[in-house]
Amino acid sequence: MDRVRFGLIGLGNIGIHHYSYFHELEGAELTAVCDVDETKFARLDAPVAQFKDYRKMLDSGKIDAVIIGAPHVFHPEMAKAAFARGIHVILEKPVAITSREARMINAAHEGSDVVFAAMFQMRTEPVYNKIKELLKDGTLGEIRRVSWIITNWFRTQSYYDSGGWRGNWTGEGGGVLMNQCPHNLDLFQWFFGLPRQLTSLAYLGKWHDITVEDDVSVLMELANGATASFVTTTADTPGTNRLDIAAENGKLVLESGVLTFYKTAEPVQTILNTSQEGFYSENPEVIEIPVDAKPHGHRYITQNFINVILGKEELIAPGTEGLKSVQLANAMLLSGLKGRRVDLPVSEDEFDELLEELRQDERQNAPDKVFDWDAYLRGLGVVD
Repeated sequence: MDRVRFGLIGLGNIGIHHYSYFHELEGAELTAVCDVDETKFARLDAPVAQFKDYRKMLDSGKIDAVIIGAPHVFHPEMAKAAFARGIHVILEKPVAITSREARMINAAHEGSDVVFAAMFQMRTEPVYNKIKELLKDGTLGEIRRVSWIITNWFRTQSYYDSGGWRGNWTGEGGGVLMNQCPHNLDLFQWFFGLPRQLTSLAYLGKWHDITVEDDVSVLMELANGATASFVTTTADTPGTNRLDIAAENGKLVLESGVLTFYKTAEPVQTILNTSQEGFYSENPEVIEIPVDAKPHGHRYITQNFINVILGKEELIAPGTEGLKSVQLANAMLLSGLKGRRVDLPVSEDEFDELLEELRQDERQNAPDKVFDWDAYLRGLGVVD
């Protein structure tokens, strides 16, 4: 194979974004698209095969690979269907709503010859690559504490009102953790691994007229005993995106795209153990870490995926790693709503039971918020 034929499932905002850059890719062409809403085909400006049913597209013989940009409730069935047909898959975030579903996707991929990637394009951003490098090469030393405040995901009520599936358990399966933060959760585990345990405060519809979480604060214990905090919401404006990594050799701070290392004269623990100054203070060396510009974003993940299929590169964002960010999101929600510490990996039985309780409560106490995917698809003539 010297050219990969692509299909694209979903022509919403993210699907159209993927569609827009295909002419810039090397070694690939877009040959088919799929959306249950045929009116969206009018947004296309190039002739490609069009399908309402994704299974017919997968069976058409017109594609070798697929980008799945449909709502995440459909990700498991679509990914597994593609694997079964020997079709390579890029899966949009989050890969699934629950840890169990994500693990089942991975199990379906095991033993196949297809390439499976997750659309975690933030892994390609130069500043996050630099942080990964500094963590790996020993510049920072052992991690002592992490704080990530990520509150610049501000969303208005009109955002949630713009689509019936938004902001509810039956349609979206979660709120800020499930929709806005999967990239941050992926980066967190990519940098620091999954925590041993966590405790969180999670609020449902605290600031918006929705049934899912829109305000979450988490405290975690990492594998080495370091503590980490993670704070997010869709209700702060102006919001903050600040990552602090306190380590043995000083502190690394990322804010407003600027990466700064406050380097201590000696390792922190050495100062703590040996200094004769009870109220020790120093002016650390302040180093602004240069970050080289390079290609990044959705297109870069897709190009990497193509190159892997063609045997030219290694995968930047393996789809199987999508499980970890889902585990984190599930654990944060379980802890916050049950009011107790949760160990990682999260109990799939406990979380599935919680999610069903939330959906049942929504059906009983907020019926106007319930979104019925089956009824929606029937209305479009996709299912009987």
